[in-house]
Amino acid sequence: MRAILLSSSLKVAARAGLPVIILAGCLFALSQKVSPDIVLSLPHQLAGIAGAKWALAALMTAGSFWAVAQYDAVAHTALKTGIAPRDARVSGAAGIALGQTLGFGLLTGAVARWRMLPDLSFPAALSLSAFVSLTFVSAWMVITALACLILPAPAWTFWPAVMVSAAVPVLIALLVWWPHIRVFGRALPLPNLLKARAILGWSLLDTAFAAGALFVLLPVGTLPFATFFPLFLIALGCGLISNTPGGVGPFELVLVAALPLDDPAPVLAAILGYRLIYYALPAGLAALALLRPCRTADRQPLPPVAHHKAPRSEAGVVLQNGGQIARWGSSVLALWPTGQTLTLFSDPVAGSSNAALMHLRTGAQQMGHVPMIYKCGPRLAQVARASGWRVLHIADDAVIDTASYTPSLPTRRTLRRKLRAADKAGVLVGSGAPLPLGAMARIDTAWQHTHGIARGGSMGRFAEDYVQDQWVGCAYAAGTLVAFVTAHRSETEWCLDLMRHDQTAPDGTMHALVHAAIIHARHAGATQFCLAATPACPDPASTLWRWAAQQLSARAGGPGLRQFKSSFAPRWVPRYAAARSWRALAFGLADITRAVHKPPPLPRLDTSAPHVNDENYELASKTAA
Repeated sequence: MRAILLSSSLKVAARAGLPVIILAGCLFALSQKVSPDIVLSLPHQLAGIAGAKWALAALMTAGSFWAVAQYDAVAHTALKTGIAPRDARVSGAAGIALGQTLGFGLLTGAVARWRMLPDLSFPAALSLSAFVSLTFVSAWMVITALACLILPAPAWTFWPAVMVSAAVPVLIALLVWWPHIRVFGRALPLPNLLKARAILGWSLLDTAFAAGALFVLLPVGTLPFATFFPLFLIALGCGLISNTPGGVGPFELVLVAALPLDDPAPVLAAILGYRLIYYALPAGLAALALLRPCRTADRQPLPPVAHHKAPRSEAGVVLQNGGQIARWGSSVLALWPTGQTLTLFSDPVAGSSNAALMHLRTGAQQMGHVPMIYKCGPRLAQVARASGWRVLHIADDAVIDTASYTPSLPTRRTLRRKLRAADKAGVLVGSGAPLPLGAMARIDTAWQHTHGIARGGSMGRFAEDYVQDQWVGCAYAAGTLVAFVTAHRSETEWCLDLMRHDQTAPDGTMHALVHAAIIHARHAGATQFCLAATPACPDPASTLWRWAAQQLSARAGGPGLRQFKSSFAPRWVPRYAAARSWRALAFGLADITRAVHKPPPLPRLDTSAPHVNDENYELASKTAA
């Protein structure tokens, strides 16, 4: 144990002492290039800088910190802290000012943010600091690479710049496909592409203004700004990597080595002046700001709405995927945030279609997401198209009118045959509480072993708290659970969700379960039962669209799934996806596909109508059901 503690202490000491060693090494290297006489002349050189230059450098510094403050506004949005944008910017500017001056920016920046925002926990402040640090370093790499390729830069920077530029598409793909990483054991969301673009823009402004603050203090004619900017970025990066306070040492060494120095005294004076006006002054102001922390406004989250009130009961699936059904202005919307989009799932729960579009756009803009509509009905699709949105027919819902439902119709002869097969095999269908959750979990595991990992997004996944808020039908053969189905419920509609069975389920078992669900929906007063959607072909006349629809259908259950639903002779209702442009629509559908195939861990739901309050458990044959 003592050996382990000693080893850990040595590692901590080495990490803490490394910046000191780097600083000492850089100062020694500088002493070989700069004589003591030049160092003694620096106060005189500083006094010789014109007042107009100081004023312009201060203006550039203000512009840089204005851009810096936007990092935190983006970070707070990404981390969903609920902090007001103004408070986010003020605390962010203070945290960065202190972090870049004192060194150990991740920790000092987190402490400053924690002090400035009393309602923010320290782990959240640390996540913010990590988010800002990681995204800025990434943006610096891209900006430096592009600057070295476009502007005059040292020859040795060419191939590193090419390598970084070539990695940008890979980084974009990672941001789309891998929206979270883990830092200090916490899931830290990465910026989506809209936020990444904003961070890149703010970083460019920040570094350009920061370079300008130093450039205006340099002697006239030292270098053109186009040549100076890549050198500044390289020096800045060396300072960041060293983790010395303010990058002192590596920053100066790089510039002294790179700039033409017939007389180094004015250049060193300019760097010293830059240290004073860009580091010392903001740090002093930030220290004063810490004396008066921000008074964060009361956060008003969107008030949740009982999902059982939704006209489309399938909207309840968003509760399993980080979404919520909430009131936004005059609308009640099922909002589903993915990595890149804020998606309105299905139709508005309440309010007009026009108001829903407006509130969706507003919410997406505030979150830095692409507004998207997924699986809406014809009415909302028509309103979206009239508003200039691009609309695509993506699926068809199989809908049954419960009042007129009967298996005796000629169009349901396949269903009758399947029900007879299940009855002959002795299949019994039960529903109600208590649920056989252990056996259901076993069936779900067996089903995933056969069919692959359960998908998320617009598809439900088995979880105990999730299914307890649904109607659940269980099928037994010889006293053993062999299959189950679940259905979302609202006051007027039920919708089929999970369908799970093992290899021993007799023929017709799933038909018997769905038949029982339809009968229960009718008894509960629901007028419609939806068998959920199957993929549709947006343009049957197009060879490309037919091929794409075939591929999608094969990956979503194939023709067998549509054949299963067709045995109930439903009416097919078109469902649409919509976005503000074709590019945004393609982008949003790709992101939804990622969310379906790579879902996040299941959250624990706070169900408002637990299944344990249902009727006593029923067990009956399929014909009795």
